[in-house]
Amino acid sequence: MKRRVVLAACLALVLVFVVRWQFPDDRSKRITANLPDSRFDYALTDFDARFRDPEGRIELLLSGPRLEHDAATRIATIQTPEFHVEPQGADWIGRADRGLLLRDADEMVLEGNVVLEHPGPDGTVTVTTERLHHHLGRRTIEAPGPVEMTRPGTFIRAGRLQIRLDDDTVEFFDHVQGELLPGRIDPDPERVRPGS
Repeated sequence: MKRRVVLAACLALVLVFVVRWQFPDDRSKRITANLPDSRFDYALTDFDARFRDPEGRIELLLSGPRLEHDAATRIATIQTPEFHVEPQGADWIGRADRGLLLRDADEMVLEGNVVLEHPGPDGTVTVTTERLHHHLGRRTIEAPGPVEMTRPGTFIRAGRLQIRLDDDTVEFFDHVQGELLPGRIDPDPERVRPGS
């Protein structure tokens, strides 16, 4: 008798599995969660941001009245940004009419009335241009178009410029013109500059 009960129970169990397999109900369907898109647009007002290198040193300070991020392009647009590149190292300070943070390229692009300044022992070096690129990974600052650099006793105009932050070297390219007045601390503002 005991054997019949065990056999009947096994048969009933097999029958239940066959019926469930043959006629599944809605509970057998897998429910997949629909998660929201993790990319999102946002805007910041009166913001200050610090970007650090892998060792924790500040490599860029950035501020402005408004930053708008577009998730589709992964570009943040900044109105009238003020920035400080490597305040503990290369020490370049600047401002522009507009800035773009290209997140996928690890690059900051500055456009319109760009002014970049670097304090030095002989006075402040001032670079002016209409467009400037700061490549964080390559550790360079580049002006792809016409640029002017002034410092006490020096004026240089060129078609392009590159600043290498590792060795604090400034290079000029394409139609370089300049005026060097060694030992002169206060340049004469009335003096005609090359190409003027």
